Amino acid sequence: MKKIILSCFLALLCHTIFSQNKVPAIFRWQDKYAKKNIKKYVAYDTLIKTSEASVHISYSNTPSKPYLLMLHGMGANARTNWSSQIKALSKDFNLILPDLIYFGESTSSSGNYSVEFQIEQLHEAILKLGITSKLNVMGFSYGGLTAAMYNQMHSSEVIKLIIIDGPVKFYSGELADSLANVVGVKTMKNVIVPSTIEEFDGMQKAVMSSTFPFSKKMKRKLLHFFFMPTKVLRDAQMDYLFERQSIYQNYNYNLDKTQTLLIWGEKDGAIPVSVGNNLHKAFPNTTRLIIYPKAKHDAHFRYSKQLNKAVIEFLK
Repeated sequence: MKKIILSCFLALLCHTIFSQNKVPAIFRWQDKYAKKNIKKYVAYDTLIKTSEASVHISYSNTPSKPYLLMLHGMGANARTNWSSQIKALSKDFNLILPDLIYFGESTSSSGNYSVEFQIEQLHEAILKLGITSKLNVMGFSYGGLTAAMYNQMHSSEVIKLIIIDGPVKFYSGELADSLANVVGVKTMKNVIVPSTIEEFDGMQKAVMSSTFPFSKKMKRKLLHFFFMPTKVLRDAQMDYLFERQSIYQNYNYNLDKTQTLLIWGEKDGAIPVSVGNNLHKAFPNTTRLIIYPKAKHDAHFRYSKQLNKAVIEFLK
């Protein structure tokens, strides 16, 4: 009964806020909440100029706490992606929450879409903050690959690594598109950044454990205001990765040396649990794998309490 009431309330709420012609209020409210949430638990918010970018970072630096660098996925900025983790993890760690380049408030005119470029600029920004201690590094989805690449390039500065549903080593364009086909979408690019209602529906099936009763009008609003403004950039980033997939598949990301926690949603339709299983099989002595049975590409939301506890226990 509670689920039925909640669904009806959400439907009514969405009808009200999406019926406007201007930017939907839900986006303004959501970002306002995310800003308030991160400000409450993370001390500082700044924009760092690096050699080729402007990097937006929220961070804390309490002397008694270790650092945890948290790298978000495609489709969100740092404060939104990690909204279910910030409060719990800030109790034990100094969180470093950057918007990756071309996301949120982080920008660059370089046109460089490599993961290595992300790491170079991010590493430079962290040093400019005066943070020279070793870091724990955690990433979700695209951020999971970025976290692994951070360990590839700066493993001597990494304590432990956490990869959540990340396209690391055992992922390919062919696998990605085959998963898109399962949900009736042509390519994974159209799942990550849908441009039609059919692709939006496919995206929900692939990545979301629970879906909301959006009307077609609501979906069009979401497509127009949320997905389409970043489509060119996201397509360029994914094209870059898939064109150079053999390079990224050949890295071992120093996973044979770094203690690594792998976290996956068993029903993930974007980056399947087979990637996590293969990583664990390839590096059995240094990795631990946790699979959440009902999650898709949203384990950090669907199982936030369990995941937060697992992260804290692993890093401690």
